[in-house]
Amino acid sequence: MGINIRHIKAVRRTALRSAFGILLFVALGLVGSSTLTSCHKRLALTIVEVEDSVRHYPSVVLGDELTMVYVLRNTGDEMLVITDIQPACPTIESAAENVTTIPPGEEVPMKFVYHADKNIGLARHSIRLYGNIAPKGVAELVFDTHVVRPSIDLSDHEEYHQKELRSVGEHLLDGRYSEKGYYTDDHPSREEE
Repeated sequence: MGINIRHIKAVRRTALRSAFGILLFVALGLVGSSTLTSCHKRLALTIVEVEDSVRHYPSVVLGDELTMVYVLRNTGDEMLVITDIQPACPTIESAAENVTTIPPGEEVPMKFVYHADKNIGLARHSIRLYGNIAPKGVAELVFDTHVVRPSIDLSDHEEYHQKELRSVGEHLLDGRYSEKGYYTDDHPSREEE
């Protein structure tokens, strides 16, 4: 009866691997229990109001930008934490200065820029804000506009209108209806149609 040296070496390697594996498992368990654990506090839902969350903007010329400011108001009792902002398309840019936490009773402007440089025609998009927002954890901001081709004729109504708004300084997004630069579904002229 001969002793197989290969068999003995294989048994030693397996034993060493098992011992090393157990030692590594115990070490990671000790380290993990002290540094990798955390306390997850679940945030309670809070109530959010958005001024004019559905908007209809006048036409924009292909290649122009449309700047939108939505005012978010935390009317609940808990801190609002926005965990994610998801525009429906890559042509909507979220401003870097947008905050992600709003204390109870406070309001903040959220700024977005729509780059009208991809398609011509009706552009209807949404921006979803995720966080501890009652009841389902999401608030949706919707807007639409018509993207038109630039015209050679300078008397084009839409281009003239846009130039007038820029030159007079009347293009304010927050204020009376005539100064907002958009209209909503509950506008009186829409109800008469």
